[in-house]
Amino acid sequence: MCDIVKKNIVSESNRAAWNQALKYHQKARNNSLQIGFKNPKFTTLNRDCDEILINEIKNINLTGKTISQMPCNNGRELLSLMHFGAKEGLGFDISDLAIREARQLTEISKLNVKFERVDILEIDETYNHYFDFIYVSEGSLQWFPDLNDYFSVASRLLKKDGKILIFEIHPFAYFFENGFDPKKQNFEKMTSYFKKGSYNYNDGLDYVGGVKYEAKKCYWFMHKISDILNAILQNKIEIQKFSEYNMEMANNDSIKFLDKFPLSYILVGEKK
Repeated sequence: MCDIVKKNIVSESNRAAWNQALKYHQKARNNSLQIGFKNPKFTTLNRDCDEILINEIKNINLTGKTISQMPCNNGRELLSLMHFGAKEGLGFDISDLAIREARQLTEISKLNVKFERVDILEIDETYNHYFDFIYVSEGSLQWFPDLNDYFSVASRLLKKDGKILIFEIHPFAYFFENGFDPKKQNFEKMTSYFKKGSYNYNDGLDYVGGVKYEAKKCYWFMHKISDILNAILQNKIEIQKFSEYNMEMANNDSIKFLDKFPLSYILVGEKK
């Protein structure tokens, strides 16, 4: 068991929920990605907070590297990372619709990237020691009940001395995911930092258009910073840098009032 649900139930429920959400995301974006990737210089790494990410990517140097993103959603970030000189990209995600759109964007962009629909924890051993670099973007780690499972996969996929970069929502930001309103100060609504979950997004996963809808059951899990760091270290990944920021990444209106909190972080690690 993982928490109150079995891992395969978590996986398949989240897969169905993200397939549902992708329809709302695609409607909100209105083919803007399909139009954008016709331009060889197009990137989606253009938010204010992405400046920090870009500086870290330049320090790592992706020139001639084989890179991955897991999970990759619809591939927009991985395709954008290819502009930093990578020779090959491969993205993994559990959502059928996300991978379908990712492959469409690849055809449009003509970049050397492939995408596979797979549960991250079941990525084939063919990719063991395959990647020079793995990127983990915001809103990724919360979907995995046990982070040791996740980072054991990341570790086996990385080459020796391969790098992993995590640019994620800070666990503190998840305090405000379950209806907390800073104006009402309804503190009983705050998510516990110490209770793993599982939790559910009842109003849906449309972080693009912000549409609320009757969502399929999904499962996300609170992970403390210590959970994240320990899982990384236990899987032969040496932490080289860890920085916290008050930049909001999750498109959560409540969080925008709370910039005295750490809301995001960057971690850079190397496989040893």
